[in-house]
Amino acid sequence: MKWLGIFITLLTLLPMFFLECTHLAKFYGKTEVFRDLNFRLADERCIGVQGPNGSGKSTLLKCLSGLLRPSEGTISWEVGGRPVRIQEVRYYAGFAAPYIQYYNELTVMENLTFIRQLRAGTGKTLSSHAGAPRTANGPERAEGILGLVGIPDLAGRDYGTLSSGQQQRVRLAGALVPDPVILMLDEPGTNLDADGLSLIKDLVARHQERGGLVLLSSNREEELALTETRIVLSARRQRHPAEAAPIIDASG
Repeated sequence: MKWLGIFITLLTLLPMFFLECTHLAKFYGKTEVFRDLNFRLADERCIGVQGPNGSGKSTLLKCLSGLLRPSEGTISWEVGGRPVRIQEVRYYAGFAAPYIQYYNELTVMENLTFIRQLRAGTGKTLSSHAGAPRTANGPERAEGILGLVGIPDLAGRDYGTLSSGQQQRVRLAGALVPDPVILMLDEPGTNLDADGLSLIKDLVARHQERGGLVLLSSNREEELALTETRIVLSARRQRHPAEAAPIIDASG
């Protein structure tokens, strides 16, 4: 009973999450990316965004992170029971995607240091939440994260000299450097080698264990199998079959 009480106490200390989208739509001129998306999620720790190429997975993640403004509809976030304005979500999030380009002429460590300095002082870190395990800060944190993503020996290399797979690992490291509350992974396994799936599994599990939220966009079943719930996008507005997790068909 004592251990049960401690477990319940820890659960109450970890940040809880709420996300709701109502009649969400995004257009580029007359081109529709998606429209009338509706879903409500509470306290899930790993949410998948599923759909074929061109269904709007990346666009939806950008909208949810506040990096892109939707054309219609509303997005509501709560972290730790407190409402978070969509303009502020970016300060809670770490974002990794294969289309994000770092500075070719800077070293890997210089790029990561730049990211860390951009986010310094915001206070929107996972370690700042009660109950979340503390992590190192400063350069030693970046060094540790490079080890975490399997490239500890690349800190001094210029980013532009790296292979596509190595660059993707740097992008994953860059998403982790700010110690984000919300980890957003868009097609995280792109360009990774055979060990890539194990790396993604480890990063997702680690972030969940620390009390964070993961949003993972992919059309690969082996990556989507890591998620608890899936938001399904389809150009035909149909449900995609999946057995590994509950599905939310967000398309109207």
